[in-house]
Amino acid sequence: MSMQLESLFAQLQQQLSQYFCRQLVVLEGDIEWAAASATTIGNYFPQRLWAGDNAPMSFIPSSFKQSKQWLGQEFDLVVINALNGINADTLGALSGTIRGGGLCIIIAPPTWRLHHTTAPFYQRLGRLFLESEVMLIQQSQPLPLSCLTAVFDDITPPIIFTDTNTQRGCLSRGQCEAVDAIIKVMTGHRKRPLVLSADRGRGKSAALGIAAAELLLTRKINIAVTAPSFACAETVFKHAKLRLQITHQTHPHQLNIESSRLEFVAADKIVNDASNYDFIIVDEAAAIPASTLTDLLGRHNRLVFATTIHGYEGTGRGFEIKFKQRLTEKMPQWRSYHLEQPIRWAAGDPLEAWIFKSLLLTAQAPDCGQRDINSAVIAIDYSMLDPARLANDEVLLNQLFGLLVNAHYQTSPNDIQQLLDDPNLSVVVALQTGVIIGCCVVSKEGGFDAQLAKLVMQGKRRPQGHLLAQSLAAHLGYSVAAEQHSYRILRIAVADGFQQQGIGTQLVNAVLDQACNNGIDYVGTSFGAVSELVDFWSQCLFHPLRLGITKDVASGHHSLLCVKPLSTAAQSWFDDAQSLFSASFCCQRVEQFSQLDSQLFFKLYTANVQQPLNYGLSQQQINHQLNTYIGGGLGYDIVVASLESWLSQFLLCDDCCWDDDLGFAIAKILQKQSWSEVVERYHLSSRKLAQQHLRDVVARYYSLSSSVH
Repeated sequence: MSMQLESLFAQLQQQLSQYFCRQLVVLEGDIEWAAASATTIGNYFPQRLWAGDNAPMSFIPSSFKQSKQWLGQEFDLVVINALNGINADTLGALSGTIRGGGLCIIIAPPTWRLHHTTAPFYQRLGRLFLESEVMLIQQSQPLPLSCLTAVFDDITPPIIFTDTNTQRGCLSRGQCEAVDAIIKVMTGHRKRPLVLSADRGRGKSAALGIAAAELLLTRKINIAVTAPSFACAETVFKHAKLRLQITHQTHPHQLNIESSRLEFVAADKIVNDASNYDFIIVDEAAAIPASTLTDLLGRHNRLVFATTIHGYEGTGRGFEIKFKQRLTEKMPQWRSYHLEQPIRWAAGDPLEAWIFKSLLLTAQAPDCGQRDINSAVIAIDYSMLDPARLANDEVLLNQLFGLLVNAHYQTSPNDIQQLLDDPNLSVVVALQTGVIIGCCVVSKEGGFDAQLAKLVMQGKRRPQGHLLAQSLAAHLGYSVAAEQHSYRILRIAVADGFQQQGIGTQLVNAVLDQACNNGIDYVGTSFGAVSELVDFWSQCLFHPLRLGITKDVASGHHSLLCVKPLSTAAQSWFDDAQSLFSASFCCQRVEQFSQLDSQLFFKLYTANVQQPLNYGLSQQQINHQLNTYIGGGLGYDIVVASLESWLSQFLLCDDCCWDDDLGFAIAKILQKQSWSEVVERYHLSSRKLAQQHLRDVVARYYSLSSSVH
């Protein structure tokens, strides 16, 4: 068989090289046979990586955990030993390291293709091994008679492109046009940012590096590159360095040429440092919190945002949809450029096609534009989807995953695996004529024994999962909450054409009905606290119990944990937790939440705080000080106790309504933001004007409240 194998892959290697494409080969059998076969095949592919256990000596060994560190490097052959399983993100990341003419081998057990013997995720992969893009070699079966030459019929032969700018050295016409578009952001009109998008292997990061180098060579300029990590931006610096012909650099995160500089700046610092640079490049922008990107739009006028649309971070299309809306609001003359043609392999590459299909990287949310919303609401069915049905229905699975990707930035291929295999996860969907127009992903949590719940509360144990139950125990001190059974709503999404129609609320109600039927004590959720989400969960009668002190890295917002009790047992600690949140939020307003968005502060304060601030001042004292202050006497520092007492009471009145002036008063009086902060935030020209504006705002609202009770 070894000679047959050599002959087969000698022929296949020639075809792959000729068409500059990549192939997936599945070796189905035991490790001894698979390792020997892979070693024989490896003789035709010089750069070889083995991911997983049992790596032969002729391969570079790698663990699955190291898979993402290989992105940016290239191999001719990558073998993935999946006999003990593999996660979807690892599969996607490793496939992206294979150059045109290369091969990906997955070693898999035969049980993946047998029903009722393996998890749904692996059943689905096993079924996809039978697709035309895949060469399946089974230990117990003869070798395939051909190299599947039909696979190459759909491949576009690589287009030979010669860049007329020999120093630039772009490898495709699209890459050359992308470089021009990047440079124009700096040389053209201000406030016209560029969104550069591409799938992997299109030369996006290289284009950023080439463009940055040309700008450094032609003008005195300081350029910042930001990304989730320097590793994500390393390719940008690599190509800039090649273009600049720099052989030595004094700092690993910086390139200098005469008085110009290209420098990496961490994503959590770029907003504050933006004014130090003439031009800012954001690579892998989809993996950076949306709030950071939005803040950057307010701090700089020459920006490039680059993102991988079907990347293995799983965030690209969410970025495309959500962030472009913000761009249109703030800088309507922004431009976009999409790199279509692959550089590292041919168009129509069989491996890319299979990876896109298996990891749902091209999944699209249902197109609801043609549907009659008013009549559709009546016909919507709310029900739970069985994982086995999802695993065997590609149309339904694509609809569900496309919906989740469009609604959430942080959706990754690993989520497919979790949706299909996690026994504690359930999916409630809104179906209209067989099409998913809304979904809600729910995790069953809690049920700890008393001893484990106590250890969690004491910070001595952290079992995997159960984030809601553990947070209530470890962060709030309610071990009984971890003993009780709960549902945590992980994600909720509604198709664009059906939003604002009450479908999200009905999905939550369907989850609550299911929880009651199953004897669940409480239902909760945690999300990045923004005003519209706080409003939604408040309308669903979920109440905040904890606001995270630090901002979540993914969302860029403080995480708000909300709970709705269902059982009498849960109600017993829930009332106490509500009082604790009320008191804690009042105390944390000055230090931990002084920079919280004032409208969000207003909503959390008015809905949850139970008592106004009380410094022991009489009503007569408060009225006298405020009247004097409004009339131009006394200063802010003198009347601050009276201001706090009055405003905290006013916010709890039933007729108190939000506006920007009230937000200004909250920011200064209750959140204790400095004068310089409120001057900048509310676009005032000086501290003196800010002080007078506060007097005017207090006068207006004080007149609305006849007295403070």
